[in-house]
Amino acid sequence: MVKVERSEKAPESLAKEAKKANGSYSGNDVVEQLKKDFNNKCYICEIKDLQDPQIEHLLPHKDGKLKDRMFDWENLFWSCGHCNGVKNQKKYEEGILDCCKKDPEQFIIFCLEENNVYVKEKNIDDKEAMITAQLVYEVFNLKNTGMRVYKSEFRLKKLQEEMNVLYKK
Repeated sequence: MVKVERSEKAPESLAKEAKKANGSYSGNDVVEQLKKDFNNKCYICEIKDLQDPQIEHLLPHKDGKLKDRMFDWENLFWSCGHCNGVKNQKKYEEGILDCCKKDPEQFIIFCLEENNVYVKEKNIDDKEAMITAQLVYEVFNLKNTGMRVYKSEFRLKKLQEEMNVLYKK
């Protein structure tokens, strides 16, 4: 997870769709702007050129019950299905770092050693950093189903490939 510079101006369709009973926050302008702002990378695992991109809500909208969150431009993030699925747990509902407002690298330590990804908060009293570190750790290490084993291992492989490019340079 790295700092992302989000466009300040919300795509026009969000305001129009928010007025509808069954509006959509996934209009073409929203998708294209999120894809551009997040460099077509998942904001959590940083895998690029996603085959399964999703629009993720940093703070849940409770299936439309919190409509202000549902269409809030600052609450929409570019995510992959795996990360969105891992984050879709009650413990992550409130309190992970907003990488558009804070630089996660200032709050969490990310380490890759052999085939293990370690993520830890820099300050043990920082609950937001602790929850974010736990989420990122689970994205790379949660293996409680066959598909999560595959997806976590895939992310680890992609991370290793990217690190090798950096090491070579």
